[in-house]
Amino acid sequence: MKELHTTGALCPTCLRELPATVYADDEGVVWMTRTCPEHGKLDTRMWPDAEHYQWLRSEAFPKTKPQNTTPIMARCPFGCGTCGRHERRGTLLEIEVTRNCNLHCPVCFASSKTGEDDPTLEEISAMYDVIADAVGTDGAVQLTGGEPTCRKDLVDIIYMGRQKGFWGIEVNTNGLVIAARDGYLEDLVAAGLTGVYLSFDGLTGEVYEGTSGRANLLDVKLRAIERCREVGIQVVLSVAVVAGLNDNQLGDLLRFALENSDVVAGLALQPAFTSGRFEAERALPMSAGDVIFGLAEQSDGLLDVRDIWPLGCSSPLCDTGVFLVKSDDADHPSGFYPATRRMTMEEYAAGYSPDSPQGSVFLDILYKKGVEVKTGLSVIIMNYMDAVSMDTQRLRECSMMVTVPDGRAIPFCSYHLTDAAGKRVYPPWGKEELRGVGDRV
Repeated sequence: MKELHTTGALCPTCLRELPATVYADDEGVVWMTRTCPEHGKLDTRMWPDAEHYQWLRSEAFPKTKPQNTTPIMARCPFGCGTCGRHERRGTLLEIEVTRNCNLHCPVCFASSKTGEDDPTLEEISAMYDVIADAVGTDGAVQLTGGEPTCRKDLVDIIYMGRQKGFWGIEVNTNGLVIAARDGYLEDLVAAGLTGVYLSFDGLTGEVYEGTSGRANLLDVKLRAIERCREVGIQVVLSVAVVAGLNDNQLGDLLRFALENSDVVAGLALQPAFTSGRFEAERALPMSAGDVIFGLAEQSDGLLDVRDIWPLGCSSPLCDTGVFLVKSDDADHPSGFYPATRRMTMEEYAAGYSPDSPQGSVFLDILYKKGVEVKTGLSVIIMNYMDAVSMDTQRLRECSMMVTVPDGRAIPFCSYHLTDAAGKRVYPPWGKEELRGVGDRV
């Protein structure tokens, strides 16, 4: 065993923050260990390769702190607001416009269901104002849920954001309504929608049976993509990667995205985590490191593990990615090459802007260099944390926030955190407080 560094972790039963040690075992696998005085010792597998883990950590970017923070009221992960302990500003902020959904997916960090009251337009207006206060109207906004298209006034919500000056508004959707209702997507775009973040977990029916509970969803997803192509709006494919279910389709998903890069602007690979509802079977928990190694192995030589770099907006263990440039002189038969093959890490760091929206770092650098990026593909790997894998130092560097009407911007992994019994730390929209969890200071 080789100690790599120390940090903080949680007991998944009581959510107490504990001192933790991150170490590499004799096979080079990275683990995090801590001991709860009440519930005992727990070791969590964190990364498949210690050398790669240490390399990523060494490439961390300077931290840009949030401008407006709340007082520190409790230990991590309680008292988020974002509190004065937080070390990085938000670059992607979410508004959860509904908890209702037209699916009941076995894998759902929001545990969405039907019959819940939605926030009012006035409350959503307040959440837009939270984002404007936190990062300005240049920040990227994602409307999420639940399923946002369950709201009959989604057009009004999008238009409201545009009227407040936000240039980028994306909807996080399963695509069912977009695929089924003619003219619906056109209305959203006319109101000011700039992107579709589409859940797209694989290319076979059994994958959707495992992640969404319905095996017939692939045709719906393909139709939703075609609707985006017809309307002329970009789509990002969001993949919940579950070990033993779809982790063998990473290469196929990459090739599909490249073949459709006229409309698919990004491929977001997210190892499934167990906050909220998790009823799917899986072989083992997965980390972003497992996805990086799997993607490289399945890419037919297009990618190497060291082609995927930190995105700079948060911890390098949370957000990594690469931009694939379409070019006639690309060495790979696909006609694409990774931008990281034609720049040094020093050039990347020098061109990095902390004002780049999450996932846009490579695009901004390449655009300034005169590289054509409209037909390229962003690949992003995001490493969300649950009660078992929570590293509280990484949590303090989170740049993805969920807004609530009372003025708080809560780090994503805190907002969706549930304990071993499935209790949330932060209830939806901050309308009520969960008793017996957040009172440890």
